[in-house]
Amino acid sequence: MTADKVKSAARVFEILEFFASHRQPARLHELGAALGYPVSSLTALLRTMLDMGYMTLDPATHAYLPGPRLQTLTGWMQVDDYEQTVLFDALCRLREAAGEPVVLAAPADLHVDYVTSLHRQEGRNTHIRAGDRRLMVQNGTGWLMLARAPRPVALQIYRRTVAEGLISPRDYPQAAFEAVLDANRDTDVSILHARDLLDIPTHRTVHWDASMMSTLIPVPPGHARPLGIGIHGPTERISRRADELSELLRRTSAELAARLETV
Repeated sequence: MTADKVKSAARVFEILEFFASHRQPARLHELGAALGYPVSSLTALLRTMLDMGYMTLDPATHAYLPGPRLQTLTGWMQVDDYEQTVLFDALCRLREAAGEPVVLAAPADLHVDYVTSLHRQEGRNTHIRAGDRRLMVQNGTGWLMLARAPRPVALQIYRRTVAEGLISPRDYPQAAFEAVLDANRDTDVSILHARDLLDIPTHRTVHWDASMMSTLIPVPPGHARPLGIGIHGPTERISRRADELSELLRRTSAELAARLETV
């Protein structure tokens, strides 16, 4: 497969990811501004998707939107109703209220995976994409989860992270990790400043002017995994709005808890 075909395949998925976050029709110039593709390449990709029935084009507004044929590709797969409906809608409301990018995070062994990442509607946008991951021991949601786990379990995660060469105990001693756990044990909202993290290029952790506020959220009985949500953006703005954003996170968690009680 040629490099051009690989690039085109990646761009098709990036177009679909844009619509998954945007959740409304978009015109060519909006897609081009958001994705940074040459107009000629973007037009060709959209035309192909249109021809195959995976994209629609409104002749009146000239706005694109993924077509219903996409559902036939994944409709046979079982999806989690809570995460895909109730929780996704809550994330959209949180983004609107905060005016900042929001994420949904889940633990994955030594890592935290960002399951969903919703961009800002306008202005400076998020550097986190759905599918990105961070080390559990270097992540606000991870800290909240590990702080609530038995201490031997949390330390095992730390030691395995060290054993696999993902962090150095010289750069991040166990005592420093335990201090972070203690700081997060008695709070329901964690605030993380990227400037305080280790520089781990393989995990794209360092964005010096970025911060994130996170909280854990309730899940239905028998749900496969614990979950956390976060609001992030430039450090100055997140720090200035910390009280307001903390309240939004707590309110979202409380609304989800109330919703689960009625199910």
